[in-house]
Amino acid sequence: MPMIPRLFAVLSALVLAACDPIAQVPASPPAVVGTRAVMQYHRQELYSEITGVTGKVVTTEVFYQGRQVAEFGAYRGLYIVNRREPNFQVELDFDESALEALFPLQVGKEVSFSGNTKRLDRGTSYNFWSNVQVVGEKTMKLASGDRQVFVVDILTETEGDGRTMRKTQTVYFDPELSMILKSVLHEDGYKNYWFVVKVEKPSEGKGQATQPQLRSSTVII
Repeated sequence: MPMIPRLFAVLSALVLAACDPIAQVPASPPAVVGTRAVMQYHRQELYSEITGVTGKVVTTEVFYQGRQVAEFGAYRGLYIVNRREPNFQVELDFDESALEALFPLQVGKEVSFSGNTKRLDRGTSYNFWSNVQVVGEKTMKLASGDRQVFVVDILTETEGDGRTMRKTQTVYFDPELSMILKSVLHEDGYKNYWFVVKVEKPSEGKGQATQPQLRSSTVII
């Protein structure tokens, strides 16, 4: 299992017109393909890019050492529904209308739902239960400018191999970008965290961004 827990994670260019992006969401995620982020993970740098939006699912690829090492799809950029890495591929099957009830995000909103996680690389599956709650709002200061985010707590319990596993994750989600800007995850006594230091939209780019050089054992999703 990769050293970094599965992120966790993200983004057709739609613009929120004459409205507060932290108060409303459009029918489809406002993610912009080509949006890039530089992230700090335990003093290491990662590079990610939004590569697609299909329905309400935002697809993001993660790179290090010039190679794409992970790809994940997240419902409206907030909740991961599929992910793929070398020797690892997973898809979540659940009623997405339950998660849609959380939008537009507002402090105090909360949803719970159950589903099934399929490990496609192994041909196995296990059941899960998730609770997602919006607990606050804050301003995050990035090198590229301040961003308004919602603070969201995600609790997930899974049943497999004869035991129940539990993980908690707090994410700082930017609804205008359809992107998580910070994540803190606790699972099996391990704490994993990362945060975005800079966001670059396609219109702001000045050529290909430099991809950080990381240790080969460092993978994130």
